[in-house]
Amino acid sequence: MTRLKERIENFNKAYNLYLEMLNCYKTDKKENSYRLALTQSFEIVFELAWKVLKDYLSTKKIEVFTPKDTIKSAFNTQIIKNGQIWIDMANDRNASTHEYNMDKVDLILERINTVYAKELADFKEQIKDFDE
Repeated sequence: MTRLKERIENFNKAYNLYLEMLNCYKTDKKENSYRLALTQSFEIVFELAWKVLKDYLSTKKIEVFTPKDTIKSAFNTQIIKNGQIWIDMANDRNASTHEYNMDKVDLILERINTVYAKELADFKEQIKDFDE
């Protein structure tokens, strides 16, 4: 199995867990365990998403190393359409790891629940067409 295919498989598994946590969060947005689970599952699925992009770019002979460089290259080569949303996801992924202000955490969770959920769902469909 190639690295890209393995990464896509791992992304799909993490995405399913993310959806499960997203549904739990939607049932009770004040439940701390759901909030933590959604935050953690988002961090994992985002990490795998940008690494899928990195591996896909590599098949196109484009070498990148960091999440933001990967996002910029994927946007510039029109692999992704919403570059700013991806940059925002990267920023919120980093912020969620170190954020202790619950008002800011709530704002991140709402973006995870809405904007990012749509973008990641679209990405999950898109990577079905990633060929090597």
